[in-house]
Amino acid sequence: MAKKPPKQLALLDEDMCTGCEACVSVCPVDCIDTVPGPQHDSVLQLCSIDLPRCIGCTLCAQVCPWDVISMVPSDQMLRVKRFADEFAK
Repeated sequence: MAKKPPKQLALLDEDMCTGCEACVSVCPVDCIDTVPGPQHDSVLQLCSIDLPRCIGCTLCAQVCPWDVISMVPSDQMLRVKRFADEFAK
């Protein structure tokens, strides 16, 4: 049986992320990791959210100094194939 998503999920704008890791340190379920930032010459890493593990707590969005994380209703995010595929894994 598939896990029911929370009411909202964290959406991180990877094009704007600086990889500062502020969100990583506050996530209570450790669903945010750093990944190499190959598309950005000046950014060696950026953060990535594992959506199936996200509980929608909003802490990451609250502490992001660059405001690149927003909370989006789950049903709206899961209508987008890329997010639905990630959640279905």
